[in-house]
Amino acid sequence: MSKLPILIKIELEKMIRKRSMLWIALMILAIQIAAAFFEHSARLANDDLGTGFQVTVFSLKICLQLVALILLALSSMTLSEEIATGTAKIILVRGVKRRDFILGKFIALVYLSTVLVVFYHLIGLVLGHFLGGLVAIKEGEFLLFTAMDLYKGFFGGMLLTLCAMVALVALGCFVSILIKGSGGAVGTGIVIYFFMQILSQIGLFQKYLFTKYLFLPIDNMSKLAEGIYVDWGRYVWWTIGVSSGSILIFLTLSIIIFNKRDVWH
Repeated sequence: MSKLPILIKIELEKMIRKRSMLWIALMILAIQIAAAFFEHSARLANDDLGTGFQVTVFSLKICLQLVALILLALSSMTLSEEIATGTAKIILVRGVKRRDFILGKFIALVYLSTVLVVFYHLIGLVLGHFLGGLVAIKEGEFLLFTAMDLYKGFFGGMLLTLCAMVALVALGCFVSILIKGSGGAVGTGIVIYFFMQILSQIGLFQKYLFTKYLFLPIDNMSKLAEGIYVDWGRYVWWTIGVSSGSILIFLTLSIIIFNKRDVWH
């Protein structure tokens, strides 16, 4: 009988018990709120009130950058820490399959990623509602986008962002298998992440790296909020396909390498 559900539950309980996680989440929330008020104040000073969607998007741009780094750090240390401390030996000796050991941690991190991404998107909407109103975008008397158009783009972008965030978590899990010690794993993960970000700006590679799609949805939403039309169809399948492919590759490599790794010495 698979012990995967039990492993997922244990990992989630460990995350919930970490006070540092709560403080980090609150810190990001405070930064998001400050960014929203900054954007609203800047628009007031320039007599450019716009709509609350612009405030929402601006606050989320900063927030998601921080969420990505936090998720990468957590996923990079999740396995390396337990291998280095010997916790992995205790778990594996109880008959837990190495595949389930990795998947349990990965799925728990996916749950966490989902909660964080959805939470900060909803907070962004609340801030936008109170600092400008989530209303249609008009140019004079001409209606550019209805509020419903903007809502659809916003929630669709949120789902696409989540796909890419899960791929980022899979990258972190892969790094945590390669590097022994949480500090080295986190540092390596961040270096790889920024290197992939640079490559994703180069035409030859950009379509095939999930890092291109991490913040593309919120950038597209920013255009919508300014009244610029975005053809979402150009990005949806690429985002889902590249993110799914990256998840499959990173998890498969993680399982193969971990199955061959000697954790007993």
